[in-house]
Amino acid sequence: MAYIYRLTWVVALIILITSCVKEPKMTLEEVEARSLAAWIEKHHPELKDNIQEEGGYYVEVLDYGVQDSTAVTGKDVWVWYDFTNRDFQGNVCETRSWHTAYQLGTYTDHTHYNPVFRFSGKASHTLMEGTYLATFNTLKVRNAESGAMEDVEVRYGTRLRLYMPSTITTSTAGSTSDGGYEGQYALDENKPLIVEMTVYGHVENPVAYEGERVDLFAENNGGVCTDHKVVKEEKAERRHVTRAEGGNEEEEKVDTRPLEFFDGRWHQPIDTLEHLYVNYAYSPADVAFSFQNATNALYPNEGRYNAGTVYSTTNDVSQLDDVDSRINKALVERFGRGITRDEVLTADSLKVNATAKVWYIGRFLDGYIFDTNIDEVKEIIYGKVESAGTALDFDTRKPLENSYILAWNYSLPTLRYGQWATILTVSTYAYGLQGQVGSHTSTTTSNNDDAYYDTMNYYNYMNYMNSYYGYGYGSMYNNGYYGYNPYYYGYDYSANTDSSSTTVTTTSTEIQSYTPLIFQVFIEKNK
Repeated sequence: MAYIYRLTWVVALIILITSCVKEPKMTLEEVEARSLAAWIEKHHPELKDNIQEEGGYYVEVLDYGVQDSTAVTGKDVWVWYDFTNRDFQGNVCETRSWHTAYQLGTYTDHTHYNPVFRFSGKASHTLMEGTYLATFNTLKVRNAESGAMEDVEVRYGTRLRLYMPSTITTSTAGSTSDGGYEGQYALDENKPLIVEMTVYGHVENPVAYEGERVDLFAENNGGVCTDHKVVKEEKAERRHVTRAEGGNEEEEKVDTRPLEFFDGRWHQPIDTLEHLYVNYAYSPADVAFSFQNATNALYPNEGRYNAGTVYSTTNDVSQLDDVDSRINKALVERFGRGITRDEVLTADSLKVNATAKVWYIGRFLDGYIFDTNIDEVKEIIYGKVESAGTALDFDTRKPLENSYILAWNYSLPTLRYGQWATILTVSTYAYGLQGQVGSHTSTTTSNNDDAYYDTMNYYNYMNYMNSYYGYGYGSMYNNGYYGYNPYYYGYDYSANTDSSSTTVTTTSTEIQSYTPLIFQVFIEKNK
């Protein structure tokens, strides 16, 4: 009997001690890390050793890239790369591929589908956090052929697939873009992400590289004039006409220097500004731009846009030429061929009359049209005119009040009425380091109680865990580690109906950092 008593006491003591042990708790990050590891073990066991210490993400090397090219890893550089982001169910959240966007039904002709240009450096970066970690750090992966662990540095042509927890999917510039790069599914917070990325190159000095691109474009399209950065007085031919006493006539002073700038070459409107040029002799009637691949292009088709339904439905490089031919024909029909060389000296200068109307087409150096106020061009590019274009007012008397890029403020005053011209500029005189964000839709929701979002965030996270990793892992968070169901907070969120939403639709194109531009402009008199 004593033995049975002692045994009963021991069992009771064990039960008491066990009941006093606190149930272990885990953070959301720890739960996600365990769940991600389990998902990799189930779906890609060959990658389980490819987890990166910093960031806790897994790496799959699809292509090591060109091994004799300079690595991006560990450098302060600007990187060109494209990517497609998917959630763990395969839904595309974001893509730089026009083919993918077209298949998803999110393609738009206002979107410039080309590699993104972002900064990767030790002190800061503008890449999505996970892609930055993979780009800047040396990767530790197991070689699929030899089975040995090896170091991998990202370089030209490197293709990676990254399996990332939500802690490194946030970014100042990734996973939330707008303007045609979206997929059919928007990535919410606290969701893991699969990113497939390809690196196309990098540059240490984007300002110098941009200047080289502009100069090369000018050389391929008429050449750059370096003959007269400062026009000497003796080079100007002059005649002088005055009325003297008795009615005698002498020659009137006429400045013939504009003829020197009407030679088809690119000239600096202000000789102290590098990489800003104007072609004063341009006319859509007889000038076609050459957008061929440049010798210093860092990624395929950098010198010629060859994507999208407008510029390349069949990957035919002649399609851009066909688009330009139709545009030039429409421009001549509406505005004429512009003033000729013989008419330059008799045409009024903007400086004389001070104001003008400006019609324009804005392009990237690969030929892509990012903006225009000419309806005939909109019809050719977009298939419709969403909003009628109106001429822009330009006033040379108030240069500081003109809300235009510096390239226009420096160049337009040197033009004449009835003149076609092209302005070629680096981003220093355009949209600079910041560029311009592209967008076509934006929805804003307001007047919601914070408790509503707190409740739903926890509830949604539990659902994400179930749907992405399997019900068991979500239930582990839902009931096991925390001992309660976060769905029940004692808050009746169903009663919260105080909400509103506003949708604004626009069609602007993204202009990336350090992007040189070219403008075809026609100067019209104010009536």
